[in-house]
Amino acid sequence: MSFDRVLKNNNALVEEIGEGNAYLILALALLFEEANPTELASAGLTDGGDDKKIDFIYHDVDARRLIFAQGYFTEKKVDSAPANKASDLNTACAWLVEGKLEIVPEKLRATIASFRQAIDDGEIDAIDVLYVHNLPESINVSRELQTTEGMLRKLVANDNIVIKGYELGKPRVEHLYSARDSHIAIADSIYFPYEPELTEAGNKWKASIATVSGDWISDLFVKYGDDLYSANYRGFLGADRRKKVNSGIRDTAENAPNDFWVFNNGITVLTNGISKKGSRLSLNGISVINGAQTTGSIGSVDRAKSDLGKVRLICRIVECQDQETVEQIVKFNNTQNVITTWDQFSNDQDQKRIADEFNEIGFSYNRKRGFVGDGDQIGIEQVLQPLLAYHGRSTDAVRGKNQLFLVKQLYRNAFEAKKARHILFVHTLSRAIDNLRLDLKKKSTEEELINIENAQLALLKNLNFKPFLINVVANSLETIVGQRCDSLTTGFKPDAAKGRSLVDLTARWIPVVETFLPLLTPHVEPETFFRLHSNDDQFIVQVKKTMDAMLVATNAKDKLSEFAKMVAAT
Repeated sequence: MSFDRVLKNNNALVEEIGEGNAYLILALALLFEEANPTELASAGLTDGGDDKKIDFIYHDVDARRLIFAQGYFTEKKVDSAPANKASDLNTACAWLVEGKLEIVPEKLRATIASFRQAIDDGEIDAIDVLYVHNLPESINVSRELQTTEGMLRKLVANDNIVIKGYELGKPRVEHLYSARDSHIAIADSIYFPYEPELTEAGNKWKASIATVSGDWISDLFVKYGDDLYSANYRGFLGADRRKKVNSGIRDTAENAPNDFWVFNNGITVLTNGISKKGSRLSLNGISVINGAQTTGSIGSVDRAKSDLGKVRLICRIVECQDQETVEQIVKFNNTQNVITTWDQFSNDQDQKRIADEFNEIGFSYNRKRGFVGDGDQIGIEQVLQPLLAYHGRSTDAVRGKNQLFLVKQLYRNAFEAKKARHILFVHTLSRAIDNLRLDLKKKSTEEELINIENAQLALLKNLNFKPFLINVVANSLETIVGQRCDSLTTGFKPDAAKGRSLVDLTARWIPVVETFLPLLTPHVEPETFFRLHSNDDQFIVQVKKTMDAMLVATNAKDKLSEFAKMVAAT
């Protein structure tokens, strides 16, 4: 299946935000392995009109990364995307870092302020600047992005932050999509001028160990760049002063090359196989699965000043084509990397049970991380935060997903003994909130928002508000349903969920969210907003009392009677 087919399969997203924005969001979701494009769109798309050349702006808490992008989409058959759209990113950079907040458009003010605060607080390791389009990449665009990259580096003036500009054109997007399951994006035959000194074999793999030189590593890095790490959960993070460990690796390569072999642990590469013609060995495809920082640091050495031929290091070559085995090899070669934290749960008994239950009611539950392409799947990483919020842990739900999977009690709170119908119930509520936020953004772009909707959108843009709103709905849902609702078990009735799509079930929640949000908004004043950062039980209880009274006063139970019929309270 091509990426164009992915775009067509996400027709609900296309209808919601338009084909151009949908292409932008799906391409970014693919690049950053985000499983929930709708949530990404809801959180990151700007409202349009006076957006200071920023189409998308997003803080990836887990990756400690800021992302902002400009998009371009056309049906015309032309050779390249307009370079002036890439140069617009210079304007975006200036507003991101230097523009006076009092003259920043109100719709971007809070977001840009939080970006700057994250940079000042040392919470950012990388800033990615992207130009995403559906045309071939070009040299002119690449040059503009290099200019933008350099300008932003000067504006940020922080050597600890890696800044990269990317052109993500259609060929690159298709390449990422086709390589997402193979793990090895580089399919070339790679000359391997070394003789393996030790070999081992397992049921579905073979491995060899050899000593390789720094110049061979450098050649690979220069030629292939980030593609070299397609099977690695974390690519090269930068050298120089940006990363002390990487800087140390590079210093060793430059100043103590003869000791590099004993100072460094070496690298592990994955290949589809090793072929031999006479005495010449070749690797059939390659990806570095352990040692991204070593290869990148060696690759950043100035070869005009240092002889990398003197640098020697251990290289372990793993041959494997069985996808399940490859996933395990990659996982266990990266155990130090928190990005893999939810992978350890993919074979958990609760997860297997949940997947089976979802299958019984006609839904696909993905136990592994990352981009899936099909908009009607439900993934482990999509449901964790909403489940915690619904169960009363709205403050915990604001944390990055990686952090949450590291805390066993939070994992158990979300999944242990939870039924698929309950997870589906909470997940579609979360999707409904995302869709409502997108609708409000669209109205903002068209300058059709009334005052209370402006206030609602301002709340929804805040990172802390969505989990809080989910918690509020959970606390007061029994007023709608007319009976006690256990927040740990409430779900759709079996006959209500079966045979319906995610879009259908999400739409059933929309009237509920549209009822709760206007009633809640006047009671969350700016001075109390910071209280959403903590689990303030007294505040939650007071909000519940207020919401229950308002729901009764507005006859919400009657308005939402059809939804109530779908709910199993326990």
